[in-house]
Amino acid sequence: MAEGGRLSLGNPAAPVSIVEFTDFHCPYCSRGAQTLKEVMKKYDGQVRLVVRHFPLSGHPAAMPAALYFEAIGLQNPAAAWKFYDALFADQEKLSGGEDYLKKVAENLDLNMERLAKDLENEKIKARIAADMRAFETSRFDGVPVFVVNGTVLIGAQPAEALEAAIQDALK
Repeated sequence: MAEGGRLSLGNPAAPVSIVEFTDFHCPYCSRGAQTLKEVMKKYDGQVRLVVRHFPLSGHPAAMPAALYFEAIGLQNPAAAWKFYDALFADQEKLSGGEDYLKKVAENLDLNMERLAKDLENEKIKARIAADMRAFETSRFDGVPVFVVNGTVLIGAQPAEALEAAIQDALK
């Protein structure tokens, strides 16, 4: 877990933090997630990832997916990251909506009764709403957005762009 109950991946004490604003149903975000996976592996121990949400209104599965990610994280943070990977690895299946999200969650050996309750958790809903307000206040133009120790990169970036921002942050 990261500060404020946020999920984070990687070394909690890493010198570099990447904050990702994402939408689980966005194809550009899927590409960005694959790049992040490479970068996180290359800079293991030096980088930590924190996910924030900006589910686009044109992507009907995006908001439920964000809720599931956060709710799963309350129960099992490692499972939430497996959920993240599963959704971005096979995005086409998101058209199955809540049934698909539930199926992915069931494959993570979670307590499904608890998950159902956590999906209604007002703190999770407020966290996602706060993410959306922060995104809008920052006047970002589309997702994904990566904030690397304050350096903003908008759009599905090549690994080289993220690596350059990480290298700058490590100096």
